[in-house]
Amino acid sequence: MSDRQRTEVSNPDRVIFPDNGVTKGEVVAHYERVGESMIRFVADRALTLQRFPRGIEAKGFMQKNASDHFPDSIRRHEVPKVDGGSTVYAVVDRAADLAYLANQGTVTFHVGTSTVSRPDHPDWLILDLDPSAGDLDGVRVATRTAAIVLERFGLTGFPLATGSTGFHVWVPLDGAGTVDEAVEASRALAGLVALTEPERTTTEFLKKDRAGRVFVDWLRNGAGATTVVPFSIRPRPGAPVAVPIEWDELDHVRPDQWTLRDLGDRLSVATDLPTQRLPFDEIVTAARTAGVDLDVTVDRFGRRSRRD
Repeated sequence: MSDRQRTEVSNPDRVIFPDNGVTKGEVVAHYERVGESMIRFVADRALTLQRFPRGIEAKGFMQKNASDHFPDSIRRHEVPKVDGGSTVYAVVDRAADLAYLANQGTVTFHVGTSTVSRPDHPDWLILDLDPSAGDLDGVRVATRTAAIVLERFGLTGFPLATGSTGFHVWVPLDGAGTVDEAVEASRALAGLVALTEPERTTTEFLKKDRAGRVFVDWLRNGAGATTVVPFSIRPRPGAPVAVPIEWDELDHVRPDQWTLRDLGDRLSVATDLPTQRLPFDEIVTAARTAGVDLDVTVDRFGRRSRRD
């Protein structure tokens, strides 16, 4: 950490991952190590914290509202709720505060695709490739196909081994487009992926309708949606970590390849890619021409409305 003071860890020997004995002290030390690499994905963004104060085998919870005792270096950002009231999110701009939040029991950090400074103009577009029943080969094909579809429109991004079962593709944007445009464009891109590999991929939200195919999930791009932050630990056995990978690694790595104990040189993988204009009209037109149905009404979870 550049603002390098060590975090004083409370209960450092508390076991957070019982299967391999990873302690709270190790979790905090991980975030001290990766903080400077992680902060570019976190700074100026509303944080959702996934906390497991007693370890991942005890009941955890998702925390959106910043706690009153958080230090002043952690900003607060108030967002009105549709049904009244508001959520006051924590906003972290210093790497040191990630370790502080880890000491508060945070295992995983989640953010949206827009900053709090420009909430209506996302600077990331994310495609989430979610396999059925551990279909590793299928999720690799889906991720590679997503890259090919993106390239058709002059877009590139980096793949993320999520530390779970799938991969994400993170596409840096220049922030000129709107949230609605990002949602429709990502839905169109997902549809084009599914048309390109119809036997291996689908945009069907419900698992019963996927027929074992990889779900190409565009729903990380909507207002209020979140995604796991690169270099976050996942609350799964072994303490796997979400790490960026190179495209030429895709065919021989697993989504849960790395843990906080064997991160190696993953911090050196290039993620600082040039921002790009989202060619919204071109993507949507191409998808409609190819037969992607963008007119079926879906809710924020991707479920079709009853009238459809």
